[in-house]
Amino acid sequence: MTYPLELREKTYFNDPSYPINIFHNFMNAPYHGAPALYMHWHDHFEIIWMARGQAIFHIDSQPYETAPGDILMVPPGALHVGYSACTGSLDYDAIVFNASLFRHQSSDPMHSLFIAPYVEGILRFPIKISHDDWANALIRTLLKEIIDEFATKQQGYELIVRSQMYILLTRLSRHFMPRQQLAATTQSQARNVERFKQLLRYIDDHYAEPISVSKAAAIVNLNPYHFCKMFKKTTGSTLVEYINLIRIQAAERLLRESDHTITAIAEQVGLGNPNYFTKLFKRCRGISPSQWRKQSIHMSLEDKVE
Repeated sequence: MTYPLELREKTYFNDPSYPINIFHNFMNAPYHGAPALYMHWHDHFEIIWMARGQAIFHIDSQPYETAPGDILMVPPGALHVGYSACTGSLDYDAIVFNASLFRHQSSDPMHSLFIAPYVEGILRFPIKISHDDWANALIRTLLKEIIDEFATKQQGYELIVRSQMYILLTRLSRHFMPRQQLAATTQSQARNVERFKQLLRYIDDHYAEPISVSKAAAIVNLNPYHFCKMFKKTTGSTLVEYINLIRIQAAERLLRESDHTITAIAEQVGLGNPNYFTKLFKRCRGISPSQWRKQSIHMSLEDKVE
């Protein structure tokens, strides 16, 4: 469903390459029905965790009554609004994040199995996870750790928050993914993963060389059409996207461990055009290769000082 552009929220992220933010919302509700969240939608996921008070959130026109401990999973693109259902204080946290937070895992076959169906919108988590659901306590523990880590912002908090969010989504997937689908998908996935191991190893060793779809398909004895479909289903990305991800990872090592120029590194990883390399790197990491190198050097110096 498409909603009016004027209701689209431009969510603020401190770092575009790290698309997550956490908002703490507190209000003393003067009356039952007082606005608790203005009507809006965005392209990101949102997790609302009620800490105090009662509220009613309307998500894609469906009302959800919430009490302390309840968790709401707002899918991307969903129109949502909230109203107080009490006359006392109202307290809740909203974790807003984009699926690109986990782009580094997109080439992992297990990501394709457990996470990709949700972040790509093929499957949806239930909107409301009640405080009396047995899975709620485990999820709440993870949410508290994520919120505390994000608030204190100690060194390396980005890695911890991303890892905990990934664990959270995996726990949710394990709990809610239909078991029949999981069983059938797991068997098919296992066969595909085994079939593509040889190709993935080949790409790891030859990423700097041109690798066509025809050549990759021949390695796994498939025709190009079926190869493209199976590769996407198995890895969560196209062949070009996967090879470029491996190239970017190799480029990061060279940026961190060598003093080679950007042009030389682009050539070494198989992306000879430095302008295209910079554009691709920025699309994958959110910053240019030179900026990434500066940040890497700065972090290394900080580690040495400590």
